[in-house]
Amino acid sequence: MLNYSAMKSLRGLVFALLLFPLPGLAQGVRMTADFLPLDVGKSWTYDVTDQAGQKVGQIAFAVEEYTIVSGTSFYVLSEFPFTNETGEPIRYIRYDRTERYFVRKLRNDEGPLFLGDGATTEVIESDPSGAPQKFVLHADKMTLTFQRGVGIVEARMEKAGGTLTAKLVAASGKGPASTGPAAPGSVAPAPVRVPITKEPIVIPPPEPTRREPVVATVTSQNPKIDVGTVPTPEGLRIVMIVTNTSEKILPFQFRTGQTYDFVIRDASDKEVWRWSKGNFFTQVVRSDSIRPNGKWQFEVVWNRTDNDDKPVPAGKYRVMGIITSLPAVQSVPIEIEVQ
Repeated sequence: MLNYSAMKSLRGLVFALLLFPLPGLAQGVRMTADFLPLDVGKSWTYDVTDQAGQKVGQIAFAVEEYTIVSGTSFYVLSEFPFTNETGEPIRYIRYDRTERYFVRKLRNDEGPLFLGDGATTEVIESDPSGAPQKFVLHADKMTLTFQRGVGIVEARMEKAGGTLTAKLVAASGKGPASTGPAAPGSVAPAPVRVPITKEPIVIPPPEPTRREPVVATVTSQNPKIDVGTVPTPEGLRIVMIVTNTSEKILPFQFRTGQTYDFVIRDASDKEVWRWSKGNFFTQVVRSDSIRPNGKWQFEVVWNRTDNDDKPVPAGKYRVMGIITSLPAVQSVPIEIEVQ
């Protein structure tokens, strides 16, 4: 049987192992989720100094939203500043509990937020049981110091012309990372990219306006739904294209596994045929979304029979496409003629 001292050492070893970079190409650095606690409303502010210790600016970022993209949950940040990646800023982050590392999303690409290739970690503070409370991640051109329950408390970044050091001076929001309540109605300042200069930079205060949300809402104009038909040997192919016309993510909630439907009515407005009739769908509440300016496309073939599988008489009919979300969204009916 292990004695108490041995159990403490074993527990500390288990926690320390979580900090090791995973082997293999483009793998992440393992850590528990509380080393970067993400909650909507949390924000972090850092003073940035140059090699001479002179303050040259500030960096701030905040967690703005919690959303679901293609069935996966992400926290939406104003911008995550501590990365060597260039180009589009990192805004979507989640924690992978299976692999135990943080994942970032850029467009359709997902990968580790903190790359483990060539990275090393150093535990600099532990609790009495040996569990890490603070550790340093040494990566290419960047050294990050993490504190459990707080997040990144210091970052050293090698830039052209010298090394910048960002030290945490304020953290607000939910959870133990808070150093004080945020002022009512305050909005965390947007991240500032700090240039290298020997002259002090005056960072203007953030505009006292609310940050525009990154998630759109369904309206009568958005999404745009187009329905068309094409004759085929089997009957009539019906195509519905659903377009997000905004620059934001357009989310939908569903109460079953069904996403869409098609309905055909006769000249008297009586329902003649419904695609979903006789189909079975999983009974599960779920979410899905269309990326900014993205599209969904659905198509079915109608064999010119009614809901009882009887051929419909010749005449004019109206076809309508439906997104079966909560609330449902439907197209403008189009007229067709059956000979």
